[in-house]
Amino acid sequence: MIEALYRALLLLYPAEFRRRFGAEMLDTARALDASRRSRRSRAVIDALHTAVALRAEYRRERRFAFTENRHMPWDALRRDVIFAIRSLRREPAFALFVAATLALATGANAALFGIADRLLVRGPDHVRDAERVRRVYVTAQPPGMGQFTTAGVGHVTYDIVRRASSAEAAATYAINDGTTGRGAEAREIKIGYASASLFSLLGVQPAQGRFFADEEDSTTGARRVAVISDGLWQRQFGRATDVLGRSLIINDDPYDIVGVAPSGFTGAELGRVDVWAPMNLLSARITNDWMRSWSAQWLSVIIRLRQGVDPDAASDELTTLFTRAYDGDEKHMREARVWTAGLGAADDGSEPAESRVVRWLSGVSLLVLLIACANVMNLLLARGARRARELGIRRALGASRLALLRMLVIESTLLSLIGATLGLLVAHVIGGAARNTLLSSIEWSSAPVDARVLLVSLVTATAMGVFVGVVPAIDVTRDALARALRSGVRGGSGRRLRLRAALTVVQSTLSVALLIGAGLFVRSVWNARHVDLGFDPDRVLVVEVSRASLAGLDTSARDTERARRRLFLAGVLDRVRGVPGVEGASVAVGLPFGNRFSVRITVPDLDALPQTGTGGPSISAVEPAYFRTMGTRLLRGRDFNPTDRAGSAPVAIISEFMARTVWPGRDPIGRCVRIGDPPGPCTTIVGVAENTHRARLVEAPKMHVYIPLGQEVGFGGAAMLVRSSQDAESVADAVRSELTTADATITFVATETLAERIDPQMRSWELGTSTLLFSGLLALVVSAVGIYSLLAYLVADRRHEIGVRLALGARVDHVAMIVVRWSIGMSLAGIAAGCLIAAALGTFMQPLLFQVSARDPMVFGSVAGVLLLVALAASLLPSLRAARVDPLEALRAE
Repeated sequence: MIEALYRALLLLYPAEFRRRFGAEMLDTARALDASRRSRRSRAVIDALHTAVALRAEYRRERRFAFTENRHMPWDALRRDVIFAIRSLRREPAFALFVAATLALATGANAALFGIADRLLVRGPDHVRDAERVRRVYVTAQPPGMGQFTTAGVGHVTYDIVRRASSAEAAATYAINDGTTGRGAEAREIKIGYASASLFSLLGVQPAQGRFFADEEDSTTGARRVAVISDGLWQRQFGRATDVLGRSLIINDDPYDIVGVAPSGFTGAELGRVDVWAPMNLLSARITNDWMRSWSAQWLSVIIRLRQGVDPDAASDELTTLFTRAYDGDEKHMREARVWTAGLGAADDGSEPAESRVVRWLSGVSLLVLLIACANVMNLLLARGARRARELGIRRALGASRLALLRMLVIESTLLSLIGATLGLLVAHVIGGAARNTLLSSIEWSSAPVDARVLLVSLVTATAMGVFVGVVPAIDVTRDALARALRSGVRGGSGRRLRLRAALTVVQSTLSVALLIGAGLFVRSVWNARHVDLGFDPDRVLVVEVSRASLAGLDTSARDTERARRRLFLAGVLDRVRGVPGVEGASVAVGLPFGNRFSVRITVPDLDALPQTGTGGPSISAVEPAYFRTMGTRLLRGRDFNPTDRAGSAPVAIISEFMARTVWPGRDPIGRCVRIGDPPGPCTTIVGVAENTHRARLVEAPKMHVYIPLGQEVGFGGAAMLVRSSQDAESVADAVRSELTTADATITFVATETLAERIDPQMRSWELGTSTLLFSGLLALVVSAVGIYSLLAYLVADRRHEIGVRLALGARVDHVAMIVVRWSIGMSLAGIAAGCLIAAALGTFMQPLLFQVSARDPMVFGSVAGVLLLVALAASLLPSLRAARVDPLEALRAE
């Protein structure tokens, strides 16, 4: 009976329990059944107790086994980490070099990620649903010009856009230069004049106070209120909590501070904005009809599309509304197209040059990571070969191959994490330098190493550690026991040597591609720096003054003061020319890379000017000595003289391109042109000047007209030009002092060289050059180390073979040349592959370059020569070691 009971109980237990304890329980049951027949009830109870006890013991064993298995992996991981630390401490030079290589690679990658994240991914901060917020562009083709696109539109276009059914909201803004403070405390600032709808459209909330309201931006009730940036709040007010309600002097007028923008807020663009003010306050600074004029196209307009509206459909609606609303007689305006693009687009609707370069450099950073990974894998393979006996002994003592793999991968991951930690310091330095020098026009709302960069660096380092550790670990743990037991045989193998050689060739290939890219960008910067602009940008200072407000003066006094101010700069030229270090000075309205003014030119006997595809003529009004000051050559005729002024006979000097276009093969001197619309009196051409670039480094020749200062009509904004013979900054200080002494109404004097005005157009090439040079040189050093380490390993690995060769009569120089040939062979393979890659990518890189072919043979040849020299240098020491092998010693060692 008891046996039957036990058999029934066993059916309730798991199979594992029945297998382990079933036989024992049945034996116990039979014994109880035989010895206790007279006490069956007691026997049944004992049997049940035994079954319960066995069940409890089984459950305790299972629970203990589960706990042990749960903790064993963590214990093994902890032991492997400790062993990895000890192992790396025994080889500090190896660990330091690998960590430094990875630090430079991950640091450059992290710095570029931070820049790309700002320019290409995040865009302007504090913009809600940024994919629905778009900039408005107008594309047109005026007579005599090619098709052009601009984000500069008129206020009338803004009125049209905000009535569109596809628009949930619309806003307009303009970012201008200005000053804050007075006298010695005056500082330059960026002022964003905006419609009150800008802030609600973007979805931003103030950090303190409020933004200005619609009634404060009305045409009749515009108040002098301001919203300051977080940066200005810190710099000028020390983050004072009572900043709201304080007065801020902007362009010599007091503004009431009503709010503080959140940190990093720059509106719809990435550039710094220090103060936001109502758009309608601009009416006192520009023409009175700017809100109704179709020609006043200097505003930016943004639109928030309604949910689900297709951007193309919105563009079609805007174009229709625009052409219906236009009431002028310009055909190109009636045929203009209005469309929208994302906030990251440039002023002409294209991708900004900086963004295009950064996109390329992001790929470059990945190449640098691959080069670093190849180098580290190569070094780990060499280190693994040296540790073959150690790993074989561990295998003989019972360590599994998986345990050895785990140990080696942990070592490589630990090295990668150390490198990434050091790389964050590199990223902070590189990122900060790039921001401050090459991308200074962008407002950086976070540090070079923020949480996103930190996370990306951590993920990258972990992935790199596993990636570079797996292949060497698999290789060195394969047949570790058999290799450790072999004695007197070469430690290497053909497969391992081929793998290391392949990794070395990969490093050389990528290094060549990077160096070719760097060389192309270097030539672009050189060409851009030495392009003939038609003037001398480095030695010419542009001096502009800001003055006290005319508020409080009656109409007569205001007109008198305005007339005096117009003549002031010309009146102090002699004083400025007497400043030490000044070679010449002049005054001009309309400067290269500054304010530009178009004009209608009528030529007698010509129905219209020839169409050039580069636009109609532009115009400048200049003082005598302008051309000497600028360094622009007069090719024919004469310069202006002091008698050429307001009220005298109209005269003009034209550009060489205009002379060649309008009067081909004829002398334009003495001919008549009429300037303006309607045409003015006959203006006599008295000279021809060389062509000058007016707006861009990459620019086709344009027609340009110079007239004497004082004869201009309908445009203004004079600036002084000063040619220096010494340090421009010291001359600028002296000129600034001279002007403020001569006129007490001057509140601020801004000075910069023409080269500084051109620099923003250089920054994309400089950014590419700096990054590619750093990456290329790093890759070159890593490649040299890779070649050297492989050759050193080969010489050590084949020491016996070299000794045999020498014992059999081989010449020392022949043995040394074998090593050199190995180096040259790998380098030539890398050069060939790298040149092919660079040539294949040349088509895509060409738009980023300036006056240089993406397949320039000089650059390709120079890089090939440099890598060959590096390969020769890397093979020098290993070849000497091979030549100095003692045959007897090598044979005895075997």
